[in-house]
Amino acid sequence: MQNRWESQWIPFEMENFQYSKKVYLNAVSIEFNWEDVEGILDGKICFIVSNNQRTYKILKEIQIDTASNLNNTYFLNIFYPSFQYFKIEYEPNGISNGRLTIAVVFK
Repeated sequence: MQNRWESQWIPFEMENFQYSKKVYLNAVSIEFNWEDVEGILDGKICFIVSNNQRTYKILKEIQIDTASNLNNTYFLNIFYPSFQYFKIEYEPNGISNGRLTIAVVFK
């Protein structure tokens, strides 16, 4: 977790094939958890949205100020996505070690 990280743009709606039939799945939940964090506990996760992958808005900032959040994992529920894409950026801001896990559920 000592390095800055940024995902690519991810569509809120994904095409998938189930039993040879095309279906569309929507992102409904994103889970953020971290553990064994060391160093200056001042990290930040940004949840960013866009409709065109050029212009964007930081919709949510999550502070990493504890060594672990496994007993209080952060969930971001997406009820009605009104944007085309999202991405996630992580800034360590002094964090020197640890493990960050981000999981997206599509339904």
